[in-house]
Amino acid sequence: MVIRGIVIAAIYTSLVLLLHPFSYGPIQVRVADMLSPLPYIMGVESVFALTVGTFIANIFSPFGVWDIVVGTLCTFTYSIINYAIGRFFGYRRWLLPVIAVIDSIIVGLYIGAILLSHIFGLGEPLPLFIFVAAGNLAATLPGALIIIPTIRRVYMRAKQ
Repeated sequence: MVIRGIVIAAIYTSLVLLLHPFSYGPIQVRVADMLSPLPYIMGVESVFALTVGTFIANIFSPFGVWDIVVGTLCTFTYSIINYAIGRFFGYRRWLLPVIAVIDSIIVGLYIGAILLSHIFGLGEPLPLFIFVAAGNLAATLPGALIIIPTIRRVYMRAKQ
């Protein structure tokens, strides 16, 4: 379980850093967020893995300590919600796009409205919320529809 968590955190961090120009700012498509629905299928280990991965990746953010704090809290928030949805409903494939939308709304609020608009004053909250949420959805939705079901199949086989 610990090894899986370390691998998830490393993959998340690597994707953010490899695609650095697209991972931060008002118009961002953080490809690593395709992994954001993982807590829905994998549970608590992926909540902590994604949170640690975000923390490490945001050390390199141009928004400094604020992105470390707000971004990490954002990931922890949507990860806990995804985990709770999985515990409450069990696996329902139709919930994956819903989870992608929920995650994108949370990211839009935390990163667009709070971090970029209120803390850094880079623009009005609503447009920044929309830009960041749309960019996040562009990364999260394909992950939810394609990658998460694939990982679930492999993960469930490995658990047996």
